Amino acid sequence: MSQKINGAIIFDCSTERGGENRFRTGIIRPLAPFALHETFVERGVPSTVINYTEFWDHEHLTQTLCDWLDNNNITKPALLVSTLFTNGVFDPDSVVTRTITELSKHYACTVLLGGPINVLDYEIHKFKPDAVFQGRSLHLFERWLDDDLSDIPVQHVNGMHVFHDKSGMVNEDPVVPTLYDDYCLTQNDVVQFETRLGCKFNCTFCNFEFRNAKKVNDSTVGRLVDFFTQAHNLYGIKNFSCVDDTFNEEQSKIDTLHSAVSALNFKPTIVGYNRFDLMMHKPEQVQQLDECGFHGHYFGIETLHREASKLIRKGIRKERAFDFFRLIRDEYPHWWTCAGYIVGVPLEPREHILDVMKTIREEQLLKGIIPNHLGLYNIPGNEHNFSDFTRYPAKYGLTVTETGMNANWYHDLMNRDTARILAERIASKNIKSEIYALDPWEWLCRSTVKDIAGADLHIQNYIDVKTTFLKNAVG
Repeated sequence: MSQKINGAIIFDCSTERGGENRFRTGIIRPLAPFALHETFVERGVPSTVINYTEFWDHEHLTQTLCDWLDNNNITKPALLVSTLFTNGVFDPDSVVTRTITELSKHYACTVLLGGPINVLDYEIHKFKPDAVFQGRSLHLFERWLDDDLSDIPVQHVNGMHVFHDKSGMVNEDPVVPTLYDDYCLTQNDVVQFETRLGCKFNCTFCNFEFRNAKKVNDSTVGRLVDFFTQAHNLYGIKNFSCVDDTFNEEQSKIDTLHSAVSALNFKPTIVGYNRFDLMMHKPEQVQQLDECGFHGHYFGIETLHREASKLIRKGIRKERAFDFFRLIRDEYPHWWTCAGYIVGVPLEPREHILDVMKTIREEQLLKGIIPNHLGLYNIPGNEHNFSDFTRYPAKYGLTVTETGMNANWYHDLMNRDTARILAERIASKNIKSEIYALDPWEWLCRSTVKDIAGADLHIQNYIDVKTTFLKNAVG
């Protein structure tokens, strides 16, 4: 164990004030802080997770943490900042920046930043962390923590040590968290789990770091049973989010979850990503998923144009898809079905997209649609995260004219800006037909807290309970 630290504070900075999807970000607890906490528990190091960091008053948070550090005789804390896709995490006025600045005046702090955030993409305003762990890098952090730095992949970017495994190999197990009282959970929380790390598919538009995985790691029935049972029996939680990149990619995964849920004394409600084309080809999955309580589905359909769908390695036939939508609509009305649709996939004309949306609206085939223009992530130096569209644009009829987080592109039917405008118009028209840009996570959270005021109250209740917990937490 590193002698640099003798305690840890894990700041969850995935929730922004005023951000989109306020229900989802306000109710669903992210996995990464829980996994980090577990690494310290395993090593006997005092640790605490601070959720909803940007909703705290920084003076109150600083004083509360000082009390906790002093009560536990911690003089060398690691301050871990866990992000998702948060921009400007170290802005001068952010709560986490102010809190870390004050703590660093009184303690020998080591500041660490982790998550999908890329230091090539974002400006770090206030100060530079001592180390950055980019992408899925828990295994690298554990080695760093244990002073095992031999052959560990590290870059030096903007004056910082950046640890990132670019191999694409699956070196970790899926996270099925043990739930601790430190998390201050209540029955209104939604907690997350994984059944597999790694995705066997290789969609041309995807930049998931573990796509096209030759080796994957799966969870077990027993581990899932323990997780669900603990969540329900200790905290009254019934709502869960499965964060697998594609849950229904293999029948064995559905069988594992089905066996776990069958052993429970309650029926969970689960939401997550599923491939619509696989479900359509294996309709027996539908009933099994329903029995699992997997009632909220995000289908990454992306396009229903036959040739464009083949281009992204899906090959969905439009009329067959419509028939399957009708079956789910009629036989599983309690499901929340939402589809992502990419506007601007090469080969799909504008007129075809509008015709597809018209049919979906007129027949109410889905409850939600999230149309987005084709996005190409193109940051020089990060080629390992590029989708095939970004890596080989000419192969797909794309011309890239400007690199960046949202690279500019065009092909013979559309360009980035016309695709963006069309996606916005489609979303507006869908809303008039009561088909909202509402994903399953938002749906699940709204069913719990009802409105924004309820979400804000949920967060404030957490802050109050967590404050009391930390003042009494010793050892």
